[in-house]
Amino acid sequence: MRHIFSVLILVFLCNAHNLEAQHYANKIDSLVNSFRVNQAGKAYDNMAYAKSIRRYEPLYNKGYLADSIKSKLAQAYLKTHESEKAEAVYASIANTSLSNEDLFFYAQALKCNGKYAEADRQMAKYLTVEANDSRAHKQHNALPVIEKILAEERYLIEEVDFNSSQSDFGAVVVNDQLVYTSAREVDVMIRREYAWKETPYLNVFSVKIKEDNFGVPQLLSTDLKSMYHDGPVSINADETELFITRNTFNNLIGKKGVDGTNHLNLMVSYKMSDGSWSKPENLPFNSDNYSTGHGFITADNQRLYFASDMDGGQGGSDIWYVNRTDNGWSQPVNMGSDINTEGDEMFPFLDHTNKLYFASNGHLGLGGLDLFIASEKEGKYEVHNMGYPINSAKDDFSLYLSSDGINGYFASNREGGKGDDDIYRFKILKEVSFKKHLKSKLLDKNTRMIIANTPVQLKDSDGNVLQDLVSDAEGMIATELPLDLNEITLAVNAVDYYPYQDVLDVSHDVDEHEMELIPLPVYGIYGNVFLLPDMTPIPEVTLLMEAKNGASNSIISNADGAFKTKLEPETEYDLVFTKKEYFTRRVQYSTVGRDTGYVNVNEFMELEMEKAEVGKSIEIEILYDLGKWNIREDAATELDDMVQFLNDNPTIEIELGSHTDARGSAKSNQILSQKRAESAVQYMVDRGINKSRIQAKGYGETRLKNKCADGVPCSEEEHQANRRSEVTITAM
Repeated sequence: MRHIFSVLILVFLCNAHNLEAQHYANKIDSLVNSFRVNQAGKAYDNMAYAKSIRRYEPLYNKGYLADSIKSKLAQAYLKTHESEKAEAVYASIANTSLSNEDLFFYAQALKCNGKYAEADRQMAKYLTVEANDSRAHKQHNALPVIEKILAEERYLIEEVDFNSSQSDFGAVVVNDQLVYTSAREVDVMIRREYAWKETPYLNVFSVKIKEDNFGVPQLLSTDLKSMYHDGPVSINADETELFITRNTFNNLIGKKGVDGTNHLNLMVSYKMSDGSWSKPENLPFNSDNYSTGHGFITADNQRLYFASDMDGGQGGSDIWYVNRTDNGWSQPVNMGSDINTEGDEMFPFLDHTNKLYFASNGHLGLGGLDLFIASEKEGKYEVHNMGYPINSAKDDFSLYLSSDGINGYFASNREGGKGDDDIYRFKILKEVSFKKHLKSKLLDKNTRMIIANTPVQLKDSDGNVLQDLVSDAEGMIATELPLDLNEITLAVNAVDYYPYQDVLDVSHDVDEHEMELIPLPVYGIYGNVFLLPDMTPIPEVTLLMEAKNGASNSIISNADGAFKTKLEPETEYDLVFTKKEYFTRRVQYSTVGRDTGYVNVNEFMELEMEKAEVGKSIEIEILYDLGKWNIREDAATELDDMVQFLNDNPTIEIELGSHTDARGSAKSNQILSQKRAESAVQYMVDRGINKSRIQAKGYGETRLKNKCADGVPCSEEEHQANRRSEVTITAM
């Protein structure tokens, strides 16, 4: 018993020791993890995002990162263009722990990954708290606009062949050279890395433009190479000045501003007499406390555009400009809220028509930075997304457009490139319009049928006609309107409809408007005539409408075989369909007792015609009195149709055959059928048909259609089937 008790004490002591050891180990782990989190945080705060990711990732994968720290890892992923990983981290943060800033950048990560509907949902959450954020309002409910942008392919793009595995961007054309900025290796013996992404620093290169490709890239000038970032550049029209973006620094220690950041400065270099470039000089509006960069000098050399996060902007980095004066450069002017947002606007470029191009993540785009174009009128700018595929879900920026207004270059970190950022060349297929778009469909209000080929007038508020349009085959009108036009009147005077007018707000694009016309009280029919036996529509069929009161009218179906026509109320009609080399088709239709409106006669009538061919026969109905052969005037309708058919087809010859049933003697039936055939032929001859074109043939009871021969009991209907007249084509 004492032995067992001793063993239990020993076990207890061992367990206590293990628990103490485990507690100690957990405490050590906690201290180590806390240290690692602090180290990762320091790297993040120093904008060494690649290093911070290396330190955060193992902790995140083991579940050691608190939600409050995860957002830093997600931000580091976004800063280094790893949006898929950023999305996954944001998704792992509890909803209650997502800050307002987290929600905004979560939406941005989703957009960069092409998940626009989910991005809209996160942006809506953000706006419930940050209702005054202009960026969020511009990007809220983005999916319909993005779908519209993606639906129209405006550009041809292709990657240039000199891209490196590092970042390449900022291309500008100077004579036969393409000058651009790149992080490609320059001196492999001394590798200096940019802590943000742990990639080499930027330098300015040039490459010769050839017909289909490019030469070998070289440093533009060693005079422009520093220890840190150099580029992008803008060179004036006579190539005497070069404006370059460069880090603030000196050769001994990094020179930082009051916020601890190495800012960018915009500097100018002058072309020397020997063709070299002078040492870049600071421009007067630079500061150690904010960044200026991405300069663009206008063709007249009088205005310099640039990006800066200096005080007085809209937020983030903005587009600014300075003017050249007799006393140097003017004070910087912010381009205002039409161009700038609370996000980042950068890489300005002005084309030969004075349209401004820039990159932004604050205006509504496809994700990351998008390229935008702005047109100025009376001090106001209209900004449009440049569209697809020059813009993508990733970053698209640093546009250059040649003087032809069609060809140019831009940079993107989209998938499929060689490295980080890559340069692409593009050709404009359809330029961005700075007029408002109007689309409207013309419809019958009752039937919702389209109303095609109908004039539509656009009038201003004073009733002046601005445009005369015609609806197309789909009932659509489409046009462009001046930006300063906010209201128009659409006016339609269509046959069979009451006059239509509608005052329309056109202060923005109108894409889904409908003009619903109310039909006048009208009786009419529409439909198609079909070919037997394959039932395809027959084009250009003549429709003769013979009213019982003697009135008549005719129309011709269109190339698709469709017809539509008005009729008189309370009237009975014979509708006669004729076409050369087709047998005539006659049907009856009445508007007596019908409601107003157009009726689709195909729903209750068989409108089929047969092709006339040698040897083909059709039955026609000719009514005779019992035992008689004279044609009753009230029963010759189908003979009249045959007269019309022969007049329409003057080369066709026919045999008119008459048949009887088997009742009575065969001889008398033969005589009767022959006389009936001759009587029918004479009827047509009397109405102008040459007798040589018609042969009369009586068949008596020799060609019965059924079993009803002599002595076979049959119904009256079966006998009636044998009493018939047939027309057979004998020549064409």
